[in-house]
Amino acid sequence: MMRVLFFFMGVPMMIVSFFQATQALPYATDYNVYVNGNVVEISEADKEVIKEKVETIFENSHTLPAFAVTTDEIFHEQIKDGIFVSIKFDNVLHINELPFDELVFKMEKDTHGFNLFRGMNGIFQGRCIYIDMMDGNMNDLYDFLTKFDKEESLEQESEEEQLPSGDGSVVEEEKSDLSNGEVLQSEE
Repeated sequence: MMRVLFFFMGVPMMIVSFFQATQALPYATDYNVYVNGNVVEISEADKEVIKEKVETIFENSHTLPAFAVTTDEIFHEQIKDGIFVSIKFDNVLHINELPFDELVFKMEKDTHGFNLFRGMNGIFQGRCIYIDMMDGNMNDLYDFLTKFDKEESLEQESEEEQLPSGDGSVVEEEKSDLSNGEVLQSEE
């Protein structure tokens, strides 16, 4: 009898207690785009568009426990192929008791669900968070972000050519450090 009571009372309470990912979005402090492992520089206007489109994706979604688990090494290998969106937070937040200060997800056309990789201090490991978009998809955001993929391809071609500066030194292109997700400026 106690098992039946637990099932009808305990299980619904556990489901209700899940923190939805949409509740974390107002605390986001920065949005970044990775293309084939490199951080792409984007304007503030583009960041605002990305923020609005991400909010639209999450709007009618459900946050579920994911079966996926990642290690930092696997994460850095996966991020080298495709377009990823990073959502950064100034404070540590929790979804379903899973802590993070950064969430990253891969952009894929015609998908109705995806895993959020959780980062803490630039290290991505542990259980992912699954987002079920129900009847929605990420096509609108995907189409917007493909322009950055094209720009990144053009930058990689021009990266082979280094331009001399006025003082005779060589100016190098910006490089990304995926360990902390920040763009590093070359020294002048």
